[in-house]
Amino acid sequence: MSSRHRSTRRTVLRTIGSLSIATVATSAAASARGDSDDTIPANDSPSTPLDTTRYVAVVDRIVDGRHVVLLLERDGDLVDQHVAPRSKLEDVDEGAILQVVLQDDELLTAQQLSKRPGRSATDESPRDRLDDLVSSTEAT
Repeated sequence: MSSRHRSTRRTVLRTIGSLSIATVATSAAASARGDSDDTIPANDSPSTPLDTTRYVAVVDRIVDGRHVVLLLERDGDLVDQHVAPRSKLEDVDEGAILQVVLQDDELLTAQQLSKRPGRSATDESPRDRLDDLVSSTEAT
């Protein structure tokens, strides 16, 4: 009898997908670094076929020097927050604007942007919008 484990189609597809996303993420990060224009579209595709999501993120706060709290935006709207280890985002400060790619709630890539794509400087910050949202829910 053979004790060899036979891979299912799902396992093979997941493995290929994982390898593909690593290649895509690396290529995207490399090409983004090489671009002189920092105005990368916030979400030219909200979700790629390989279950990754790109967001514009603002560094809300750095907790105990160990964690970075990111406010995630999609199409200019605050949609979520993400906490990443400081070791993945060593060169960012509070208020920094980033473009991030997440997969299964894990940060794959992050690139600091000089300005928020698609928004004017007079628009309300994600932190202000979050504070407004929290205070409106507390009032009810």
